[in-house]
Amino acid sequence: MFTRILLLFLAMAVAFAASGDPVYKWVDDQGNVHYSDKPQPGAKKITLPASVTYKAPDMGGLKPKPETPPPASTYTSFVISAPQSEVTLLNVTSVTVSVSSTPPLQYGDKITLSVDGKSQGPGDSPSATFDNLDRGEHMVTATLQQANGKTLTATPVKFYIELPRAKHTI
Repeated sequence: MFTRILLLFLAMAVAFAASGDPVYKWVDDQGNVHYSDKPQPGAKKITLPASVTYKAPDMGGLKPKPETPPPASTYTSFVISAPQSEVTLLNVTSVTVSVSSTPPLQYGDKITLSVDGKSQGPGDSPSATFDNLDRGEHMVTATLQQANGKTLTATPVKFYIELPRAKHTI
């Protein structure tokens, strides 16, 4: 606690010195050191060294370089990688659709994924999960909208969901 108080007074002394006002130091009967800008009985005027200052060099008008996207690459492949075509999925009602591209998705390009016409996107995620799917046949489509305005469409994928049938008793 004493150290914190001492540091506080030293900080005040530096502030006083920076303002050009004189600083006085004295020790009380209990041995505590005090600093003030007003003279006290038994106080000594102290001279603090000049403040250290620094002037940053002129950068010659340089400005930070704005973030620019890398040059666009031509896609050689854009496919639906999951689910696989003509696969039958058992006892599920949620399916995660994924796409892959070569090269990987480029800066500024967006993907839209759809199952049975219900879309997620456009966004920069190469996958999306579709919930509450019914039994039967489903169709997955995917489009890639490039920042330059071109659109790529993956070959659609058909998959099936098979759910257990309720047993009927007669």
